[in-house]
Amino acid sequence: MTENKKIKSVFLDIDGTLVSFQTHTVPQSTIEAIKTLRSKGIKVFVATGRMLGMLNVLKGIEFDGYIAYNGGCCVDARMQEIFSMPVPQQQLMALADRLRYDRFPVSFMCRDAMYVNYRADIVLEVAEHVNVEPPVVRDPEEIIKEPVYQLCVYVDDVKMKQIHDEVLTGCTSSRWISWFADVNVKGMSKQVGIDRVLEHYGLDLSTTMAFGDGANDIAMLKHVAVGVAMGDASDAVKKAADYITDTVDDNGICNALKHYGLL
Repeated sequence: MTENKKIKSVFLDIDGTLVSFQTHTVPQSTIEAIKTLRSKGIKVFVATGRMLGMLNVLKGIEFDGYIAYNGGCCVDARMQEIFSMPVPQQQLMALADRLRYDRFPVSFMCRDAMYVNYRADIVLEVAEHVNVEPPVVRDPEEIIKEPVYQLCVYVDDVKMKQIHDEVLTGCTSSRWISWFADVNVKGMSKQVGIDRVLEHYGLDLSTTMAFGDGANDIAMLKHVAVGVAMGDASDAVKKAADYITDTVDDNGICNALKHYGLL
């Protein structure tokens, strides 16, 4: 058993960390581990690139708060907003203008719904992969009349760089899967979300632990006191972590918590 470093808060990614890509469910060992942590007074938060309207996969599990859209919006257990940073309207307008003549698929993640300019095959494949309903097709010029907290741009790295250079100049992107890039306001990340949540709850960074498996988790894993990479994470993610655990399907979260003496 390793010293638990007086952990007071734990931040958990969803896809590939809390939820299996194979079963699309949270392992029972993880559910029980979360209950145990909270019974000890340790706060447990979700930190995901998903939108707030796509948390049904966690139904029945109690958390102390949620960092969604890679930090773009943070809420407490009652879904009351702690912090939010939507994509600037000027950036959204520039993207809508570009999509009039440059056709590539983009999903727009709003507070309660996700929309897409058109349902390309890759959009449907991603939705199936994470077991969610495909986004509703809607005109981008209509979508951007409401706050958009994150974009999912279904292009390769070369095209994504061009979009950043020419259109989304005030935004940054990261990938947790190769099929698309999450796009947020420049400087936004799960790390920022963690800082806002810690401030809200009066918690210290030195008592934090986080679990993740994707490239959008790297900043978070480096930032917390103890960063844990899942067993099937990429080499870059593992390099950013303090500890590498097993896969989600092999009870990775539970095993790491036992390693650190928290269970």
